[in-house]
Amino acid sequence: MPDQNSKIRITDPTRIITLANLLSALRAFLTVPILYAMYLKEINIFLVLVAIAVATDYLDGYFARKANEVTELGKWLDPLADAIVIMSVMTFLAIDPYWEFPFWFVVFYLIRYLAIVLSSIYVVNHIKVSLSSNRLGKWAINFAALTILLFVLKNNDPYDTYVLWITTVLLVISGIQYFMTHWQLMHKK
Repeated sequence: MPDQNSKIRITDPTRIITLANLLSALRAFLTVPILYAMYLKEINIFLVLVAIAVATDYLDGYFARKANEVTELGKWLDPLADAIVIMSVMTFLAIDPYWEFPFWFVVFYLIRYLAIVLSSIYVVNHIKVSLSSNRLGKWAINFAALTILLFVLKNNDPYDTYVLWITTVLLVISGIQYFMTHWQLMHKK
């Protein structure tokens, strides 16, 4: 019988169906109603849905750590869910002229994301290491969300433009950090 004071492992970390992973999947599926609310120009509904998505982003990490359910799938699913929501919303904003969102930013964001993902997959496949996000990368994603929010709320000149450029700088610097980490891991002796 285990000692009462020892921490009990609730689940195996290789388990796929966990509350954290379900919350990440829910966030990805929220993309459809979020885009529909944008299509209808229902800003209040959009804000509620985005608040739910942000809550799932916070809660999936919290529950994964609290229940000792951090999984390899979750380490990939969480940022993938973020990317699905953010890329979908940004693409919609850029395609619909009403929102006046710069298309170059969508292309930049997509290229950065794919470069980091492909680099991460290469590192994981070649040195069998578990990767995690960097702090500046999380800040950059939060600023990307703020940028989207300012463009959706409209009439925030010049703040939306300032935040867009701050986000771009943060994304570039955090991207460089990811590549430096990958380089160091690949060339570690």
